[in-house]
Amino acid sequence: MDRDQLIAEIKKQLQEELKTQTDAIKNKIPGEQREQIKDMKDSLTETMKENPWASVGIAALAGFVIARMLYKRKDD
Repeated sequence: MDRDQLIAEIKKQLQEELKTQTDAIKNKIPGEQREQIKDMKDSLTETMKENPWASVGIAALAGFVIARMLYKRKDD
């Protein structure tokens, strides 16, 4: 088995496992909550399309805050 075939086989296995796990999680969420999540996702997507620069700003701010928390300097 050459390298490309091995990569393709691993990718196929990972996709199957991801689908299995995704289906298991979806089955645990009640239908009403699933609808609420879908509505929230659609609303957020629409907001991001209407205000792309605000979305970029929020993402940049979140990245800055996370980086700051991870790499906080210790004053010795």
